Amino acid sequence: MVPSVEPHTRPLVVAMRILILSSSTGGGHDMRARSIEQWSALQPVQAPAIATDRYQALEQSAGIYKFGVYLYNLIQKKCPALHHLYFNWLEVFQVSAHENLLLGKQRFIKVLQQTQPEVIISVHAHTNHAFRAIAKRTLPKVPFITYCGEMFGGYGFSRHWVDPQADAFIGATKEICTAAEKLRMPVHKIKHGGFMLNPKFYAAPLSAAQKTQLAHTELKLQPDSFTLLLSTGANGAQNHPKFIQALEKSQLSVQVIALCGRDEAARQALEAMQESLQHVTLRALGYRDDMFQLMQISDAIVARPGTGTTSEAIMAACPLLLNTLGGIMPQEWITVKYLRSQGVPAKRLKKPADLASQIQQLSSNPQQLAALKQTMIALQPSVQPVEIIDYVVELTRR
Repeated sequence: MVPSVEPHTRPLVVAMRILILSSSTGGGHDMRARSIEQWSALQPVQAPAIATDRYQALEQSAGIYKFGVYLYNLIQKKCPALHHLYFNWLEVFQVSAHENLLLGKQRFIKVLQQTQPEVIISVHAHTNHAFRAIAKRTLPKVPFITYCGEMFGGYGFSRHWVDPQADAFIGATKEICTAAEKLRMPVHKIKHGGFMLNPKFYAAPLSAAQKTQLAHTELKLQPDSFTLLLSTGANGAQNHPKFIQALEKSQLSVQVIALCGRDEAARQALEAMQESLQHVTLRALGYRDDMFQLMQISDAIVARPGTGTTSEAIMAACPLLLNTLGGIMPQEWITVKYLRSQGVPAKRLKKPADLASQIQQLSSNPQQLAALKQTMIALQPSVQPVEIIDYVVELTRR
C-alpha cells in the first residue's frame, strides 16, 4: 500500500534535498523524475523531510542540446526507425562523455550552488559522466546516483547509462543490473530497485464497484464487450485513427478508449470519427491522471514499447500489444527483448490490420487473455520505490 501523509504534518525544516537530473527525450525520464518527487513527499513523518529540485540538464544547458531533444522527439513521432542512426551516433559522440566538451557548465555549477543538494540522482543516460565530474568537483561530499529505468541489456541499452565513478547504479530490473555490471559498474554499487512509477501504481487494485463506476457510469461502456486502451506518448506519438479504422473495417465489436493527452485537436478529430463508426464504440479522452485505473478496466493496451508504459502495464496486469508502426527504436527493442525473455509473447503491431487480428484472437479466447494477465502479474517487482528513497537516504548518511 502507498504511504500517505498530510501536508501540515511535515516538519518545517528540510533535512535532505535531492537534485534530479532529467531530460524530456521521450516521456519516461521525466515520468521517473516526477515519481521520485512524489515518493520523496510521501516519506513518513518520523523520517527526514525531503525536498526535491529538478534540472532539465540537456535543455537548460545549451541551445544545441535543446535542439537535439526536439529532434529525438520528432523522429520518435514521425519515423521511429530512423532512431537507429541517431542512437548509434550518440553512442559514439556522447554530449556528456567528457567535461571539457560539455556546454553550459557554468549554468549547472550555478544550479548546484543555489540548490546545495545532499544527493544528486540522474535519470537519463546523458546526464552522468561530465555532469557527475562537475558535481563532484563543486560539491565533493555529495553522492551522485544513477537510476536507470531500462529493462534489458544489449543493443539499445546505451553504454552512457553506466558511469563506474558514480556512487550507485539503481536498475529497474535484475537484467539491467547485470548489464551494468558487464559495462564495468562495480558490483557493490549496483542495486535492484524495481519500477520508479507514480505512487498510484502501487495502490490496491480497483474493486468491482469501482470498475463499474469508471467503466459504465463515467465512460458509458458496456460490461461484456472487449475494451481496448490506445495509449499516447508524452510527445503525442500515436496512431489512433489508423488503428480505429482497421478495427472498424474488420467489423469487430470492440470498445476503444483513446488517450490524447493534451492534444485537444487530436481528441476532437477522434470524436468526429465516432459518427461514422458502426462497430467500434469510441471514447476519446484528454489528459488523465488515472492511467492505473484505466488499464484495469481495459482488456488490453496498445502502446509503443517504451519502458514507462510497459512498466505501468505490468503493475496494472494489463496485456500489452506493441505499436511498432513506422519501425522500432533501439531503446524500445530492449523492452521487447525483456518481455520475451520473461515469457510474454510481446506481439508487435507492424501494420494497423495486425491489431484487428490480435483483438479477434484475444476476444474469442478468454483463457489466453487470463493467462496473459497472470504473466504480467508475475513480472511485478517485489521491491517498491519507497525502498529506493530509503536507500538514497542511507547512502547519503553514509
